[in-house]
Amino acid sequence: MGFEQRKRERQALVQHLLAQDWNVFGTLKFVNGRTIGRETANKLLRSYWNKIDRVMFGKAAERQNMRVPRWCFAHEGSDTENFHVHFVMQSALPETQSMCCVLNAVWAQHHAQTAPLAKNWIMPVQDRAAVASYVTHEYWRMGSDTILDELSWTAEQSYYLTDNALDEDYTQQQAHRIQRAASPLWLQQAQQAQQALNTQQARYEARGDLQIMERG
Repeated sequence: MGFEQRKRERQALVQHLLAQDWNVFGTLKFVNGRTIGRETANKLLRSYWNKIDRVMFGKAAERQNMRVPRWCFAHEGSDTENFHVHFVMQSALPETQSMCCVLNAVWAQHHAQTAPLAKNWIMPVQDRAAVASYVTHEYWRMGSDTILDELSWTAEQSYYLTDNALDEDYTQQQAHRIQRAASPLWLQQAQQAQQALNTQQARYEARGDLQIMERG
């Protein structure tokens, strides 16, 4: 496929992403992205997102298809050997920062091969256009293989927004599920990692540097 064709397809993908609702950007890494292997990585990622759905929505994740809307992208790095995943998603919690901390804490504890808190990058979105451009920037080389359809879940597929979100009992049950998935200590450490990212991003912005995701 020619460069111009890939360019047009990527532009269409960016426009599609910008038309969706999402306010969280994330990078999920592995202890060693060069040796993890795609099959093992995909198994870990699938089980991770299934766990996030269950933490957020309980049994309704499977019974009613209540899942967090998300769009996931595989990246291999400049040398094509450092596998990691970028995603954008709509927060399932009222506080987006809290959602970021939960996502990081659950991933860091998920498996011996998933990266520790400080190695991942999960933040509220500041510039949607910059994020959409970044998560698709390997399309020119990987084509549609960069799109992880099996991990993604659109809002149209999910009974995501319901009156349950405003119910006090539902909120309490959700908080209990979060505590079981990520202890208060892990969430505190994730918050500290989040604060470090905020400081790092502020430095980028002060320099006028738009490459806010250089770690991914």
